[in-house]
Amino acid sequence: MNREERWAAGCCAGDALGARRNRAVTAEEPAGPAPVATGEPPVRYREQGGIAYLTLNRPEKLNALNPEVFGLLDRYRGWFVDSPTAKVAILHGNGRAFAAGADIEHYVSISVADYAEFMRTGNAVQQRFIECPKPIVAAVHGYALGGGLELALCCDLLVAEPDAELGLPEARLGLLPGGGGTQRLPRLIGTMRAADLLLTGRRMSGSEAVACGLALGTGQHASALAAAEALSTRIGRQAPLALQMAKVLLRAAADTPLSAGLPLEQAVGAMLYATDDAREGIAAFVEKRSPTFRGI
Repeated sequence: MNREERWAAGCCAGDALGARRNRAVTAEEPAGPAPVATGEPPVRYREQGGIAYLTLNRPEKLNALNPEVFGLLDRYRGWFVDSPTAKVAILHGNGRAFAAGADIEHYVSISVADYAEFMRTGNAVQQRFIECPKPIVAAVHGYALGGGLELALCCDLLVAEPDAELGLPEARLGLLPGGGGTQRLPRLIGTMRAADLLLTGRRMSGSEAVACGLALGTGQHASALAAAEALSTRIGRQAPLALQMAKVLLRAAADTPLSAGLPLEQAVGAMLYATDDAREGIAAFVEKRSPTFRGI
């Protein structure tokens, strides 16, 4: 087995076939944005219909990000991974925004070392979102600025409402993005478009984000959340191991030459063919029935 095969096998065995423990979830709550009382947690978690909802819940601050928010996002990502029933997660914001960026008030009293630690912590959480073995969909409405946009870019799919506003305005504060904006955005939309946002501080509309391939549109749905729910339902019907390995291959495609990526794809395909889910999927197709996947 060569290096690529060992890597793919390790990902498949370590993440997908590992033991999962059952986590409790919060009581049912409305799926859509709604006003909340002061004192509620800055991130909420619930599961419904095979979907885990991670809700940024600081509407009075336009869901600005701070260390507590990142800590809860990391915790709930773990709950989602461990859940035996949640197949897809939706990350969205309560109130008028997805997330308007970092909480600038947090910057006023911290040291350079504290600022560097905040960036390090945020990047570590975002990397775990990227490497999550299950798909995560960002549903963007209102503002997705600075760290809010960077967080959305760490999800597998991004759905944006036409009038959403996306941007990286940190230069107006004498700063630059610290959560991957200067690195991930050019890879997604090209250096010229990324430079336009970074150097001018302008905001891109959701419609423009869809047009340049940064986001998916809402289609016939009334909101990004509703579109993300429909998308997540479709994703949830697919085989879990196939979804996980699709994520591995998509990540590899960003940094791997085609000459190495194609053999990796073939190695992953052969491993998946040996799974129970593949046998179930093939049998269900032949028998003209819906498959029942177990993730093994």
